[in-house]
Amino acid sequence: MDPDILSFFQVCAGLVITVGSLAIIGVTARVILLRAQRSAQAPRIDDNRLQHLEQAVDAIAIEVERISENQRFATKLLADREKESLR
Repeated sequence: MDPDILSFFQVCAGLVITVGSLAIIGVTARVILLRAQRSAQAPRIDDNRLQHLEQAVDAIAIEVERISENQRFATKLLADREKESLR
């Protein structure tokens, strides 16, 4: 094969590889920038959902307080029963 043709094919292959690599780098950079822009935007705060969440947390807090009161009462009853059985 003629050395001029071989060197022409090598130059063409180098150009194709370079352009392909630059295209891949450009597309990847664009995707990364778009993802960064999406994540940088503040999430939308829905007042109804936030109020519902606050009400749910308040209800859970009330139930936990009831459970703790019940536990104190049951512990007191058991302690009184133990005192009665010792007499």
